[in-house]
Amino acid sequence: MDLGKKTLRRRSFVALSWIMTIPFGMVSFGAAVSMSDGVDVDAFAVMAACLGVIAVARRILGSRITLGESELAIVNPVVTYTVPYGMIAAVSGGTGGTLTILTRQADEIHSTGFGGSLIDHFVGSTDRAVEQIKCRLKHRPKHSGKDDMQRRFTVAWFADTCGVGALFCAASDVIVGM
Repeated sequence: MDLGKKTLRRRSFVALSWIMTIPFGMVSFGAAVSMSDGVDVDAFAVMAACLGVIAVARRILGSRITLGESELAIVNPVVTYTVPYGMIAAVSGGTGGTLTILTRQADEIHSTGFGGSLIDHFVGSTDRAVEQIKCRLKHRPKHSGKDDMQRRFTVAWFADTCGVGALFCAASDVIVGM
């Protein structure tokens, strides 16, 4: 069995991410181009709104689970959890279909990338992800060298760049509008 790095994510999240990014990006670009004749306060507001939508959408839709050789990472919109396989007590699809990792310290970690949905009830992407994680747990290394779960802020470069751009455009809108 190949125990290399593997990323689990819903295909719909990837598609929706691009469906949100491309049109809102084009509108934002169009607003920027419209200012070639002069500064327009409304264009800054449009760019701020579009970039803000892209930032939020990319953070949420970038949620995923990464299976490594000795640990898994649950990447949620704000916090990323890295859990060594030896610390995982149980993996379940939950009552609402949300993928949940239960650690040996009784921490419950819910995956935004595999949250419950009506469509998933029919498609079964959460159940497939649970099975892949359980399979990885059966073939995990005896000792990974890491004993603690780690929590850290999720870095999403594209989303964060759009968020900073949205703040810059909103500040420009306020300053120019005075």
